[in-house]
Amino acid sequence: MTYEELMNTNIYLRTRSSSQNLLGEWTYSYTTSTSPTPCRMVPIKVADRVENPGLFADVTYTCYCLSSASITRDSQVVYNSIPYRVKEMEMDSSFHHKKALLREVT
Repeated sequence: MTYEELMNTNIYLRTRSSSQNLLGEWTYSYTTSTSPTPCRMVPIKVADRVENPGLFADVTYTCYCLSSASITRDSQVVYNSIPYRVKEMEMDSSFHHKKALLREVT
C-alpha cells in the first residue's frame, strides 16, 4: 500500500489574509479552497495527551498531507463541515509529507 492510498479523506483548506482598517487595526479573513485536498485524519489518543499535555491540550486531530499541499500554520482546515485551526506544523525529514496538529475553532 502506498502513502497516497492511505489518504482517504478530503479536506478544504482556508488560507488567511490580513489587512489594516482606517484605524490601523489588523483584520483577518479566510478564503476557502475550491478543490479538496487529500489527507489522512487521525484522532488524538489519550496517551498522546498524557505524554505531552502542553502540546496536545486542545488538539483534536493530526492531519497528514503530501508535502505539495498548501497547508501552513496560519491556515484552517474544514473537515466534516467543522473548521479547525492548524496549531503546529511539521515537515517530514524526507520532505514527503506534512503533519499538522488541528484544534477546533470555537
